[in-house]
Amino acid sequence: MKNYIFSSLFFVLLFGISCNDLNRVAKKNPSSDSSSKHYKISRNKKLSFNERKAALDSLILETSEIDDDSSLIVQLGYKSYLFNAERKYDSALVYAQKMFSKSSIISDTLNMAKSLFKIGLSEYYKNNLLEAYSIYNKSVNLFLKLEDSSEVGKKLLTMAVIQKKLGDFLGSEETAIKALKFLQHPHDRKYILGSYHNLSITSKEQKNYDEALEWNKRALDSVNKNTLEAIKYINTKGVILIKQGKYKKALETLSEAYSNQRIFEPKYKNTRARVLDNMAYAKSKLNDPNGLNQLIEALKLRKETNDFSGQFASYIHLVSHHKDRNQNEVALQYAENAFEIAKEIKGAEAKLEALSYILTLAKEPKKEFVLEYQRLNDSINTFRQKIKNQFAKIKYKTDEAQETVIRQNIQIAQNKYEKSKDENQKLALTILLLIVSSIGIFINYRNKQQTKIARIEERHKTNSRLSKKLHDEVGNDLYYLLLQLQKVSGFTSDQENLKILKGFDTVYHKLRDFSRDHKIETGEEYGDELLSLLDSYGDENTKVITSELETSFWAEVSPLKKEELYWVLKELLTNMKKHSQATIVAVTFAKEKKRIIVNYIDNGIGMNLKKPISKNGLRNVEIRMKDIGGTITFDSKPEEGFKANIVFTP
Repeated sequence: MKNYIFSSLFFVLLFGISCNDLNRVAKKNPSSDSSSKHYKISRNKKLSFNERKAALDSLILETSEIDDDSSLIVQLGYKSYLFNAERKYDSALVYAQKMFSKSSIISDTLNMAKSLFKIGLSEYYKNNLLEAYSIYNKSVNLFLKLEDSSEVGKKLLTMAVIQKKLGDFLGSEETAIKALKFLQHPHDRKYILGSYHNLSITSKEQKNYDEALEWNKRALDSVNKNTLEAIKYINTKGVILIKQGKYKKALETLSEAYSNQRIFEPKYKNTRARVLDNMAYAKSKLNDPNGLNQLIEALKLRKETNDFSGQFASYIHLVSHHKDRNQNEVALQYAENAFEIAKEIKGAEAKLEALSYILTLAKEPKKEFVLEYQRLNDSINTFRQKIKNQFAKIKYKTDEAQETVIRQNIQIAQNKYEKSKDENQKLALTILLLIVSSIGIFINYRNKQQTKIARIEERHKTNSRLSKKLHDEVGNDLYYLLLQLQKVSGFTSDQENLKILKGFDTVYHKLRDFSRDHKIETGEEYGDELLSLLDSYGDENTKVITSELETSFWAEVSPLKKEELYWVLKELLTNMKKHSQATIVAVTFAKEKKRIIVNYIDNGIGMNLKKPISKNGLRNVEIRMKDIGGTITFDSKPEEGFKANIVFTP
């Protein structure tokens, strides 16, 4: 459905451009009856593609003979449109490029901008998303020169959709907000709604659920609730409420969407299945007996329409339904079905999600699944970082190209400043007051941060002092006592005495190990130190997997934060060993913008986080993360494994 909505948006843009331009050409240059006839045939949607294409070829030939470049440019663009409509994207790309070449020769900026959009569209359909994004960006720059704010906003929205599709949710959010600044006219309504919806989705994906609901409300407030157009936004609202755990409210919302009779029309079967699946999932969470039957019904509808992405969503909901009821064998079967569908749609993140359930549910997960999970996790993190870097490069080049314009604006501003010194002096006083206030706020914030850092440093120093004291004093005294006992005549020949000696030796080695544990390498070897920690908790009963990292991954992270993360992971792994009975543990590391994200997951017996006793053991790690300005969130239920998500800035 996402691809369908995106395709529809593009064709609305493209068809509007092509048809309007070609109409103008026919009125401007009715060179012959033949040209008029060919034009009408090329526009007749009731005719076959080949008939329309043949007529357009004749029209292009006639226009070339009379040397009418403006008409030829528009007709080349329309031919690109026809090929795209027939999914012949390589041919569509060729004619869009010809349109751009002709437009460039005669310095026709408007058609250069339009042809770039057509080129980007063909690249998008060929799944060359980064290339499409780069070309749309060039189109935006030309429309900025033409001061066509509506077209700038529309193209920015398409760029935001691509960023969302590639998983750069924060970047997509920034681009969509920028698009809204240009979409100010009543005729931009469709694209304003598209921006609201995109922002709602990207906020949801970043787990900013209140913000997601706010953007969703803006979209819903702009449409008639009884129309088919509103169903998409109502369904999204229901999904957000489910993510928040507000299942009763989600059910009410989704039931409203399902009551719209239009979704029962055959052509809207996918929409019906989507709403039904989400509604049934909410019922499942509320233990409604109809939930399971409706989940299966939604899956059946999706199979009828070959909606593979929808089938994947249905299987995941069925996994969750049976997992919630401890029906792990059934849940595992659905997870394996989801994995097969994920392979069909070639979705890396879908495969990763399915595998995470398989590893959690399987008593003895296959080695190939464990290795595939690790490989996918590494490749997705690498790909996301690469994508963000590419977007950043494109943005940098755009900023560089606009630098001259900015300098000119600065010069204009300076000229105006000279003419209005008195007013600016008043303004300067106001700004000075604001600066002084800001400095006060900053100093207060800095003092709090320094106090927090000092508290962490003191904790580390205390640990080190305690470690040294235990090793140097208690450890040495214990070792001395051990030697004295060994010297006592006949002491070592008695079996009971030997047990005492062995006990002393064990305690001594524990003290020595405790001392060593408190010396953590926070320099270039930190990555190896962390891997050693993880490896130390793996054995023949427990497999610990993690993601491979570049040596520079930890370079920007402060030593204090490295130490705190080390102790947090050690605490989680220790709890796992003591209580969870897990056979698979996965710890992954990623960077997003200026944040370090660590995900911990195991397939152990889990815990009830609502019970104070269960949560007490996790308080220490929460305090550690809070002290370094980070967060740690837990997700677990009895018999359902344990997950932790750690986020902090370097």
